[in-house]
Amino acid sequence: MHKMVVTNDSFKKFLTIIEHIRDGVMVINNKGIIMNFNKGAENSLGIKNENVIGEDISHIFPEFDMMKVIQIKKKETNKKIKINNKILTIDIIPMLNDEIKINSNKAEKRILGAVALIYDNTRYLNVVRKFNEEKHLSEILEAILEMAYDGIVVVNQEGYITMISKAYTEFLQLDREDVIGKHISDVIQNTRMHIVAQTGIVESAQLQKVNGRYMIATRIPLIEKGKVKGAVGKVLFRNIKDFNMLHKKISNLEKEHQRYRREIKQTNSAKYCFDNIIGESKKMIEAKVFAKKTALTNSNVLLRGESGTGKELFAHAIHRESDRAHGNFVKVNCAAIPSDLLESELFGYERGAFTGANKEGKIGKFELADGGTIFLDEIGDMPLHMQVKLLRVLQEKEVERVGSIFSNKIDMRVIAATNKNLEEMVRTKQFREDLYYRLNVVTIGIPSLIERVEDIPILVEYMTDKICKKLDKKIDGISNKVMEYLKNYKWYGNIRQLENVIERALNIVEYGGKVGLEHLPDEIIGRVEEQEIYKLDDVINKAEKDALISALNICNGNKTKASKRLNISRTTLYEKMAKHNILR
Repeated sequence: MHKMVVTNDSFKKFLTIIEHIRDGVMVINNKGIIMNFNKGAENSLGIKNENVIGEDISHIFPEFDMMKVIQIKKKETNKKIKINNKILTIDIIPMLNDEIKINSNKAEKRILGAVALIYDNTRYLNVVRKFNEEKHLSEILEAILEMAYDGIVVVNQEGYITMISKAYTEFLQLDREDVIGKHISDVIQNTRMHIVAQTGIVESAQLQKVNGRYMIATRIPLIEKGKVKGAVGKVLFRNIKDFNMLHKKISNLEKEHQRYRREIKQTNSAKYCFDNIIGESKKMIEAKVFAKKTALTNSNVLLRGESGTGKELFAHAIHRESDRAHGNFVKVNCAAIPSDLLESELFGYERGAFTGANKEGKIGKFELADGGTIFLDEIGDMPLHMQVKLLRVLQEKEVERVGSIFSNKIDMRVIAATNKNLEEMVRTKQFREDLYYRLNVVTIGIPSLIERVEDIPILVEYMTDKICKKLDKKIDGISNKVMEYLKNYKWYGNIRQLENVIERALNIVEYGGKVGLEHLPDEIIGRVEEQEIYKLDDVINKAEKDALISALNICNGNKTKASKRLNISRTTLYEKMAKHNILR
């Protein structure tokens, strides 16, 4: 399907460019409202710009039938219409809104509107009619080409140049005499004229790079008695200055697009592979082997394990090992994003969708992950209303931005992670059962550090090397006593806690020194603060005095009631009050 892709950011630049196109260009939005109507369109259609801007296309030019192209989302070319005694050829191209074009082979994007390219054929038909009458087409064409401001070239069926305009040879920086008779591919870079001369298929408004500069060309086959005899190519700009201006504008757009791609790739890429997952214990090896097998499929994956066990590393590695490695790896922490913002983050939003929204709209995480992988960390913390929306995305493979009436098809793989008991959450209605089964296609259990104590020495060595490089510090290693304490500790925070303890120790130890017990936190070596010990009689007397005062306060000083509440006689109460010097 042929489409024109225009981003929101470049749309104004696009409108500026078409103002300089000699041929007619008209732009409508997806509601059929005319948004742009250039000088060429005014000349071809005989109506002023101010009389059509903002009007419905079906009311002004019903012959164009542009809404049909928006509905079927397919380019319509070489359409002939007659307006004001002029014979026009119309090409109508659907215009897509795709802020980040990741893979053009993927599902269609939202229709922004359509562009109509309007060619006035009246002049050319008059020339052909004269040829039929006078049989002097060659002389007539030569005269036209000599006067033409446009870049025009004519080739025969074999692709050899028979005619070329002066403007085109100036653009190519060649002499006309040196060009005539040569094959078009030897003269013009990236040309397709010889292909059109063979196939007979029109190519309209095609971007072409020649001598490091861009131009837009239309290539039309010459047909006589039903047979292709050659082709005419026309550049859609008036002179060399227009060529240079177009080149600069498109070059700037290309640089901007490349910069956006680099930024997106840096932000949404997998950094770690399976080699970055350190461990030789049986449970860790089993988890890695299973994850590598899983990477070869497109099934959804659920990573389960305690906090700090390395679930995100496994998600990165699975993406890197899969056939989606060329696509984006988009990370979303469901617990870190406020619930009222989570929908707009995941689904994106249209321009003006809500107060405070970006004026150009925003692409969502799901669309960014199209062709790649989305990692939903802490999936157990996703609000129930968002669980419903996520389920629909997984079932229908499409997303709808906030404030939009269109849905976009997407192709993404979901890797979810949690440290919660989802089965218990399903039982208590805190997590949707249907979503649980959608996510729990392939489950990988990540072992806790206490389950693979034998990996601690390897992990400590790896972390020490990494942190020393970061701190630009050299040490004499870690004592055996420290290693024993590290192996015997319960590590409730798993790998994350271990790395924190190692980094703390390396910050404290002297340069060139050895990490000892004095560099470990008290919680690791079991050191407790010394507390004051009271005599037992003192503790009993204090408790008794507090009980007496409390009872008297509750009973408003009534000693009879207080003695009953304390389950002692009134005489005993008086004795104890005297003993503790309580005056009431």
